[in-house]
Amino acid sequence: MNRLANVHFSVKRRAILLFKISTVALFSFLLLGLGGCADQPPIPEKEFEQILLEIQLSEALMHSYPLDSQKAYRMSFTQDILDRHGRTQEEYAVAYEYYSSDHHAFQRMQERLKKKVTDAEKIEDLNLVY
Repeated sequence: MNRLANVHFSVKRRAILLFKISTVALFSFLLLGLGGCADQPPIPEKEFEQILLEIQLSEALMHSYPLDSQKAYRMSFTQDILDRHGRTQEEYAVAYEYYSSDHHAFQRMQERLKKKVTDAEKIEDLNLVY
């Protein structure tokens, strides 16, 4: 009778183990399926580039503010920029992660932004009255 109990217990163990394995497999497939949705960022590249440009310009502006108030202004400016574009902090964070994951493409984006700023500074210099 003792051997029969051990066999029954062993079958029960196998059933529990099989259930655990199938649960893990199910969650893995779900995560892979959800991960496949990340092929497209929530913000298109051109719009993200414009948002990033505005945030970088606001960062440059903040350097003229007192150091103790920069954090509050940073949060405020960033939120205002995202609100103007109808985007959330979460969308921006996901898009930033997506675009920055390809280092070379992100560097090219940064170079385009730098050129835009330089071109804008040249135009501003031409419009200044001395």
